[in-house]
Amino acid sequence: MNERRQRRREAAPVRQNLPVKGFHLMCGRYTLTTPQEALMTRFGLTTAQVALRLRYNIAPTQPVAVVFDDAPTTLSSARWGLLPAWQKDTSGPPLINARAETLRTKPSFRESFRRRRCWVLCDGFYEWRKNQDGTRTPFRAVLKDGEPFALAGLWDERPAPDGGVLRSCTVVTTQANPLLAAVHERMPVILLPEEERIWLEANDLDRLERLLRPYPAEAMRLYPVSRAVNVVTNDDASLIAPVMPEPHQTGLF
Repeated sequence: MNERRQRRREAAPVRQNLPVKGFHLMCGRYTLTTPQEALMTRFGLTTAQVALRLRYNIAPTQPVAVVFDDAPTTLSSARWGLLPAWQKDTSGPPLINARAETLRTKPSFRESFRRRRCWVLCDGFYEWRKNQDGTRTPFRAVLKDGEPFALAGLWDERPAPDGGVLRSCTVVTTQANPLLAAVHERMPVILLPEEERIWLEANDLDRLERLLRPYPAEAMRLYPVSRAVNVVTNDDASLIAPVMPEPHQTGLF
């Protein structure tokens, strides 16, 4: 690919982060750059059904690292984009996000909220700020301590084409904290370490809903990254390197 064409691709809008009628999309790309051994230690996992590689640009419909409530000490995998068991037509936009405010009522999510919850393991996520000139600038959000974290997730399963079982998941979102609000009005639910097991084990829906709040802004960091992240096939460490903010971004820092 010549240099001019590559620049055009990187500057193009990111389709996974644009609104799609009937669905809420915000957390559309993220990273998991923590080595598997450190990940197992951090989350108290004793077995693994998958072998992970470092990922810098995880996108919808790809397999992602999760911990299911029915296997709470096992590192597992699921397709990102919920496919409810009852849903016959799966050709529509992937259900990558679920609004915390409507988990009890939305048919796509209510049974999973009651019975099938998971962690989606992560150590940073991207969000795109829409600029006045119509362009979008990517930012990466991380914890200040650099540790990986668990996003509140829901899962479901259905028969797979190969005769096995396909598990899929979605990430729960809530209102953005003051740091993230400068880029987007929503953010994924990051579970506090002391609340992670509650999300997997509790049965009280009121108690679970109380976990679905914005993560403290003072414990997070947000910084601009290269527009190379716009291209899904780009997946290397250069994507998470900070870049100099453009003039209209300086108010964020």
